[in-house]
This record gives sequence, structure tokens and C-alpha cells, in this order.
Amino acid sequence: MARLVFAEAGVEYIDERIEQADWPARKSEMPFGKMPVLYVDGEPIAHSRALIRYLGRSFNLMGSSDMDAAIVDMWLEVMFEAVMQYPFSEKDETKKAELIEAMWNDHLLPKFTKLNEQILKSGGPYILGEKLSVADVAVFSIIELSMKWFPGKTLDSVPLLTKMKECVKQRPNVAAWLQKRPEEK
Repeated sequence: MARLVFAEAGVEYIDERIEQADWPARKSEMPFGKMPVLYVDGEPIAHSRALIRYLGRSFNLMGSSDMDAAIVDMWLEVMFEAVMQYPFSEKDETKKAELIEAMWNDHLLPKFTKLNEQILKSGGPYILGEKLSVADVAVFSIIELSMKWFPGKTLDSVPLLTKMKECVKQRPNVAAWLQKRPEEK
């Protein structure tokens, strides 16, 4: 997600990925023993939400008013909260399949529906109307991830969200980054 924000902003960064085999030795270097971490002038910014908000403010992607920023914050929270419902640690495959189905039906799709309503209210194509925000980039990333996690599910019931996703995908800097991004493991 942060990489997409950097791409949209056209800002260079050092993309250091830690291999799973190296993680135990590197974990203690992280402020809270977790990733992602962004270092700015040697100062660490840990946790996805804090990092995304920092980038949003730094790259003028939080809207043009305090209300815009609050709306962006709200949608970032809603989307992060929905993604955290994924049953990462469930070992029983039958139970995991049930939890995944419930996550889609009870958490993700209702939030996508509300977001579709927000886009309608703003006039679209983005959450804040014509101005792209860091929340749009985050939602794009979450939709891409969701399509991998929930094969066979569609966004047919949320056409404005689908349009927003396509608008983000077609932005020149985002499109260029998507063409060259490394494969996630």
C-alpha cells in the first residue's frame, strides 16, 4: 500500500524487503517488532495506519480541509478494520472457509457498499469527489488483495467503487508502478 502511495506521488524510496529466513535476526531492529516500518531522516514510523497517514499528509493526499482529512481517516480505519477480519491464523481449512465467507458477507461487502454510497455522495470518481486521496489508494490495494482472498467474488453490486478502482489503476504513476512491481511472496 505504501509503495503505491510513493508511486502516485512520484517519490523515490528505498524498498528493503526482508526475507522470511532473515526475519528472526532483524525483528529486534523494528520499533515494535513488526513491519512495515518507514524511516524518514533516520526516524522510524511503524504500523501501516500511521505510515499511510504520514504519507497522505506529506504528499497532500488527505484532502483540502479538516473535514476531508476526517473522511479520509474514517475510510482508512473502516478498510483496515475490515481486512483485519481475515482468519490468518485459522488452521482448520473447513472453519477457515466458513470464516472467509462470513468475512466477505458480513464485513467487506457491507463496507464496500457504504463506500459506494460515499462515492455517490461526493460525485466521484474518488472518495472526496474529483481529488484522489490516500484512502482511494488504500482501497484500491485492499480491493486487489480481496480479489485474491475471495476468488469468485465480484464488485458488481458496487459500480462506483469499481469505477474508482479503475480510475486509481489508470493514473499514470500507479499504472507504471503496477507494471514493474515485484511479485509478492
